[in-house]
Amino acid sequence: MPSVSTKVGNDAEDVQQDGQQLQDMTLGTTDALLMEIRDLLQRKVGSKADGPNNPNEDNENKNDWKLAAKVIDRILLVVFTVLFLGGSIIFFIIFGAHG
Repeated sequence: MPSVSTKVGNDAEDVQQDGQQLQDMTLGTTDALLMEIRDLLQRKVGSKADGPNNPNEDNENKNDWKLAAKVIDRILLVVFTVLFLGGSIIFFIIFGAHG
């Protein structure tokens, strides 16, 4: 029977040692992962400053959209004017001939 109690004592000791080793490995891995996450975030923040969100590129995009809006606005103005004048002429011809 003493061998059983010794075995239990050894198991408890082994579990404690394994737990300590596991904790040390986890802390080391956690520190490495946190450092990796920090580096990735710093790269992402740095790339945002140089990337598509910089003010110069935003202004260029706004200006491009403004130009596109002006072109579409001008085309619609011409179409509306042609249809309005054409419809008015047809209206006066039809009702002017009868009146």
